[in-house]
Amino acid sequence: MRYSYRERVSANAWRGPPKDILGCAVPVQQFVARTDHIVVALQQVVAFPEGCVLSLHVAVQRGSLDESTWNGLVTSHSRRYPEFPQPGDDLKFGVRFPDGSRDTTVGHAFRGWAHPTDRPEPPMLVEAGSQSSGGDLYYQRHWRLWLWPLPPLGSFEFVIEWHSMGIDMTSVKLDGSAIVRAAERALPYWP
Repeated sequence: MRYSYRERVSANAWRGPPKDILGCAVPVQQFVARTDHIVVALQQVVAFPEGCVLSLHVAVQRGSLDESTWNGLVTSHSRRYPEFPQPGDDLKFGVRFPDGSRDTTVGHAFRGWAHPTDRPEPPMLVEAGSQSSGGDLYYQRHWRLWLWPLPPLGSFEFVIEWHSMGIDMTSVKLDGSAIVRAAERALPYWP
């Protein structure tokens, strides 16, 4: 059975951002958490017709962190396969919608490939790519998190938790209406 372009997009939208659409950016520029050692910031949201990418920046300065804690941090976040949890890696991202629905980047039943007609229950928040760099004194990572579907109109929460680094569950409010409006301005690469 062949699927039309629109059916393919809809059937697979939960997996990640489309590869053939120019998303529309919504500036966010909010600190989600800050400590003596860590900054977690949302820089922007890039909206697409069926979801959005949350661009997140995490920066850690070593400061007084002991060598074991530092090496554990750098090792756990630079592994090749992030879908396999490592001991002590408890950094979690999530979203909460006003209707009570929520999701985190932890423990998805829909890992890997699935049949195009199989769809998880929304919302779904998954990693859509990352880059990291660091050394003996400084570490940073840029994450792209895919949120499917688009958030509801009004505000919703982006949540993080990182107990091993002293960050209890904390959240910021994001403007779902601005993201939905931006999604209407996303442009397909080809007709």
